[in-house]
Order: sequence, then C-alpha cells, then structure tokens
Amino acid sequence: MIGFRIELPDRNKLPESPGVYLFFDAAGTLMYVGKATSLKSRVSSYFRAQKDGPTRAIEEVVSDIAHIEYIETPTVLEALLKEADLIRHKKPPYNVLLKDDKSFLWICFTADEYPRVVLVRGKDLEIAGAEKMYPKRWGPFVGAKMTRSALEIMRRIFSWSDCTPGQKRPCFNAQIGRCPGVCTRAISPTAYKKILRRMALFLDGKRSTLEAQLLKEMAAAARAEDFEQAALLRNQLFALQHIQDIALIGREDDEPSANLSVNPFKRIEGYDISHLSGTGMVASMVVFEHGEPAKKEYRKFEIKGFTKSNDTGALRETLSRRLTHAEWPLPEIFFIDGGEGQVNAVMKILRELKIDRPVVGIAKGALRKNIRYVFDRRNTALDRAIRLYGHIFVKVRNEAHRFAITYQRKKRQMRDFT
Repeated sequence: MIGFRIELPDRNKLPESPGVYLFFDAAGTLMYVGKATSLKSRVSSYFRAQKDGPTRAIEEVVSDIAHIEYIETPTVLEALLKEADLIRHKKPPYNVLLKDDKSFLWICFTADEYPRVVLVRGKDLEIAGAEKMYPKRWGPFVGAKMTRSALEIMRRIFSWSDCTPGQKRPCFNAQIGRCPGVCTRAISPTAYKKILRRMALFLDGKRSTLEAQLLKEMAAAARAEDFEQAALLRNQLFALQHIQDIALIGREDDEPSANLSVNPFKRIEGYDISHLSGTGMVASMVVFEHGEPAKKEYRKFEIKGFTKSNDTGALRETLSRRLTHAEWPLPEIFFIDGGEGQVNAVMKILRELKIDRPVVGIAKGALRKNIRYVFDRRNTALDRAIRLYGHIFVKVRNEAHRFAITYQRKKRQMRDFT
C-alpha cells in the first residue's frame, strides 16, 4: 500500500486537504495518480463527470476503479512534487496515455560552476550528453503553468538562480532578494551550491530533514555570533514553514475542472471594524476553513489605542495584536472589509514582520452592494482566485461585519445597563 486506503463507496470521507490520490483496479494495479488542492473535491469531480457522460480520457478509467489510496501533503506545492515522484517511479498507464511523457517538464540543475535551475522537456533529456548537462532532475510534471508557478514559489524560499555569472549589474531578482547574487558573483559557488542542496532536499520530499538541518545551522551560527547568517536561516525556515502556494490553486491543467462551489483555501481570516459615531470601537476576526465558517476560531478585539473614529488605525492595532499569537495558524489570505487605506496598513504590518501572505480588501459601495476588490493587481494568481471564489469572499465579508456589529451592540448594551 502506498498511502491510506479508502473503499469506493466511502470516497466522500476523503479529507478536504491537499495531496495526491491513486486509482487502483480490482487486480490491485495502479491506474492513475493525480494531485489535488482538495482530495475530496477532486476525486468527487470524476464521478460527477461520469454521471453527465465522459468527456475526457481519464474519465474512462472511473468505471474500473476498485479502491482509492491517498497521501495528504501540507501544501499544494508538495502535492505537485509527490505526484511527479509517483508518476516517475510507478508509471501509471493512464498518466502516460493522457499525454506523451516525452513532452512532460522536468526541473533540472545544470552542471555549471553556478548550477542553473531550468525546466527541460522529457524529449530533451534523451539526447546524447543530457545526463552530464543535467545531473540532477525531478519530474515528470504534467502542467507547464503549474510547474513554473511552483518554481517561483520555491525561489522565495531558496533564492535559486538562472543567471549567467559575470554581469556588471545585479539582475532584477537579485534586487528583490530572489537571486543570491550569482549574476555579479556576489556569492561563491560553494555557498550557492549549499542553497541548491537545501532545495534538492525539498524537491526530494524531505521537508522534515531540511527543517532539522536549518535549525541546526541556525543554532551553530548563533553560537558563533554570526547573527546575520542566523537571521537568514531563520527567515528561510519561516518561509519554508509558511509556504504560500495560492499560485497553484485551480491550475490542475490536465484534469477535470474543480467544483467551483468548493473553496480550496484551508484558512481565510476576515476582519471588520465597528463603532457608533466613532465611540466604542471594536474589531472582529472571523475564520473560514475550506469555505465554511469555523466559529470556534473567531476572535473579538476591543480597540484600546483610539477613542475616536479611525478605521485604519484600529485595523493596524487589531492585526498587530493578532500576530502576537504564534499559536494561531496563519491564513492563506488576510481579507479586509475596507479599501486601499486599510489594505495598505495591513500589508505594511505583514512586511515588517516578514510574513508573506496576500491581503485582499473589499471596498464598501452604496448599501454595501458594490463589490470592488482591492489587492495587488500584479498577482495574477490572486486575481484568478478572486474571480473563481468571489462568492466565498463575500460570505467572509458579511460574516466579519455581522460578528463585529453583534459585539459592538453587546458592549453598548452592557455600558447602558451599568
């Protein structure tokens, strides 16, 4: 057995978490491997498709499924890597039938003095000398867009480079901290290869080993009073433990479309400020997990730093207090009932604390009926998520508003009573 086994009639008991699923026939032969942002939603989509009539090659396999196995992963990114590993080693027949495996992409390290991280087609790995040119490789990866997005996510953690060394000026990625300086030889080949060894551990699915290694190196740097290196390792560990892989949501290129009534995000936190003519200011924090309210996770804040109406200041205070609670898991998205001012205030706090999470605001229109989302428009993945799951974000906004108003009224009633 590869993962946890579940019988076909019990498929609705699959978890709503990222991972990979494996379809087996009655003889116990592995037929197909797929990745999912939500295992339950993804597997269910095949059976809905079959009911309406098969439309894609993979749906032909549904009638032959005898049981399902699955492996949960902490993130969608790790589901992508696990899927590639299983396809490579198990060679499920339907994965090969869906697409010529020679056109699949592979993540490769080159054999250069400063190894570059590149994407290579399977057919190009079969040419003479390819093994020497690309001594380290991972794959095959099915979706080109998703694979490129995955590499960019890893770049935020490992600062890999595809530069040619010896340039006079640092490249754009070096200027924003996503290239360690290969372009200008600001980093030695030895130090750079150490970064790639960490990345290789992650690509091999050895996240826990990597985390332990980073902790050990961070402690050694602190003992040697190399606090700059210790801080760099700490930031890398934090980025690893808080992977933000929204760019991968909804990009299962070679599978049936996801059920868009289901929200794939593990956790969204929504915030709203409430007051009565500038007095009795309070804030609400509501939590949605997989598109549904998680009311036990809700929190209320009495604003202490402002006695007059100041929504932006109150929001800064709320987020600053919330982020002191390391025991509360970070959300995939911070969702704010407010416009540019409120969104910018939250983004500033997150930047100061080096927390890499997107912030989305929903500006209030007349009678709260106008919907205008405020976010970084350069983030195309976030734009896609908002278009796909806008109905969920409206629910978060409405619930944050309701919860804040309820708390504010309750406080006013208690004040009037006393």
